[in-house]
Amino acid sequence: MILIALSEAIFSKIKKVLEEHQYKYERVESGEELLERAKKLKPQLIILEKDLPLLDGFAATLLLKSHPKTKDIPVLTICKCDFSEERIRAKDSGADLVLLYPIKEEEVVEAISKLIKNK
Repeated sequence: MILIALSEAIFSKIKKVLEEHQYKYERVESGEELLERAKKLKPQLIILEKDLPLLDGFAATLLLKSHPKTKDIPVLTICKCDFSEERIRAKDSGADLVLLYPIKEEEVVEAISKLIKNK
């Protein structure tokens, strides 16, 4: 199961890919909800973006990677801006892989396959 915390625009593109490849997923609305659900569900993968309400994606990733129950869950971060600082912050917070928006379907499939396989 994949836990997702993305804006509607990005989620609509990801959702299509997930459904075509029959991945089970749950979507959450905020960084705080993401942390709660991740501890409870222990998903195979988390997909998030920086701009989350209540707790941004970088802070959420840092907290996920520092908690014993969630530290081994791979995190795929989707960055809306092609700023090297944003990619660096995503990696520094613990993201396992960073994709730039707009994303291509094959990039998403490849990233999900790689992160779930490596788990």
